Parts: sequence; structure tokens; C-alpha cells
Amino acid sequence: MIQNSFTIEGVYIEGAYTEESILATRDFQGRERDIYLTTFPRTGTTWTQSILVGMVYGLEELSKTGVVEMRTTFPNLELHFIDEGCGYKLAHQITRTPRMMKNHLPPHLAPREIFSHLRKNILVVRNPKDTALSHFNFYKTERTLKGFMKTDNLEEFLNLFLEGKVFYGSWWDWNKAWIKKYRDFNENNLLVHYEDLYQNFEKTVSEIGNFLDLTHADHLYVRELRKLTSLDSMKVRYEKSSPLEKGMVNKGELNAWKRKFTAEMSEKFDEMTRKTFQDDEILAKFL
Repeated sequence: MIQNSFTIEGVYIEGAYTEESILATRDFQGRERDIYLTTFPRTGTTWTQSILVGMVYGLEELSKTGVVEMRTTFPNLELHFIDEGCGYKLAHQITRTPRMMKNHLPPHLAPREIFSHLRKNILVVRNPKDTALSHFNFYKTERTLKGFMKTDNLEEFLNLFLEGKVFYGSWWDWNKAWIKKYRDFNENNLLVHYEDLYQNFEKTVSEIGNFLDLTHADHLYVRELRKLTSLDSMKVRYEKSSPLEKGMVNKGELNAWKRKFTAEMSEKFDEMTRKTFQDDEILAKFL
């Protein structure tokens, strides 16, 4: 099992990654109809992947897609899988069209062709407080990260998150950079807020479908898609596929941070968010 920690071009990385796998992801050469999913870790990545598999490949395909199958159906380009090798190499083996791939990298390390070739890219963002809490829980369960967990005290961990000393670095730097790129390249990038997907599933799925030029799905289809991408359904498929991946699918609830954060810690996060986004209209989404 690969476990590394290093800083690459200003971004702190730890886990099952290498500098080579990240640089190869940046230089990845894709195909015309490829679809990218870009997220900061723990912002609804697995959920969005499942939704996209159901929308693009069909509900029958989704119903048999667990964590092991997802690695080859929708690989994480920069990740070193334990048995299969680097995600970008798995992506080259995919013959179906369109092909879907994910990454967690900031714009300067993400696949260049998202911008140079205007590949379709779905960017999912989430409130930093819920993201940080999910990070804390993930470090306790993910076998490639357990060895890097510096503290099991939530407040201490949240301070590390504020400092960008978690895998993929600063949430604030990452999101500021990606939101700028989304606006500069909005013809081929779709911004999805996790909270909108959670609260307005049908509307948000429709927006994704329009972006990907998919046939509009009727209400019954969307209802079945929601059922198959529910927490319970995904946990059954993922844990059946690989019992070692019990922490991959979390509760994903909104505002879980309100039960865990002190008022002082909440204000620290808000202060960082205000400092980062200032008078940007997106600020309200992240407070």
C-alpha cells in the first residue's frame, strides 16, 4: 500500500499518491467526449459519481457499481489503487464513450486539457465546515490516511484544516482558484453546490443533464436515481464490494458541523471564508 506525504507546487499531499501520478494527471491526454468530475475531498464526490454513472451509463449499471467497480468505471486519475495501479492508467483502459474520470487537484495541477481542449468538467463545492468535519471522520477510517492523522482531537484537527495541513491542502485556496477558473471557462465547466444537490435533487440533476446534453429524464427516472444513490443503497453496494471501504460513504448530512463546532471555531472558519471571498456573491453559500 502506497503512503506518501509531500508538497508539490505549493499543495500538501498525503495518502496513496506520488508526485509522478499527480504530474501525469496534469498531462493526461483524453478524448473528445470525456467528462471530468473535480472536487475537493469529502464534498460529495462518491455521491456525485454515482449520480453520473446512473445518468450517463444507466440505472442498471449503477445498481451493480460498488467501490471496486467504481475504480475502473470512474477512476480517480491521481490515486494509486492498491492492486490496480495509477488511476490515469486505468482510465486509458476504458473503451466506452463517454468516459468519466475524477480528480481532487487544484487548477494548476488538474488535467490541463480541461482548459486547453474545453473538456466538460463538473465542479462540486461544499461548505468548509461540513467538509472539515467529514475530513476528520475520514482520516479515522481511511486506511491510506490513518497513519497521517496527527490528532484525534476535533478542535486540534480543525486548526490543522484551517492551516491547510490536510490532504490536498487549503480548502480556501482550492475553492478560490477553481471558482475563478469556472468563471473564466464557464462554457465547459458546471458549478454544483453540494447543498443544492442535497436540497433540490431533481432540479440540480436536470441542470447536470442539460450540461451533458442528456435526454431529459422523467420524474420516475429521477426518483429511482435518487433511491439508488441514497446513503443506504450506496453503503450496501460499497461495503458488499469491499468490506475495507466502510468509511467511504458517510452520512453526508447538511450542517452537521453545528453539533460539533464551538462558537469560537465556527467564527474562525467564517473569518477565513470572509477573508478569502470578501464581497464575492458566492460568500453566502460558504458561511
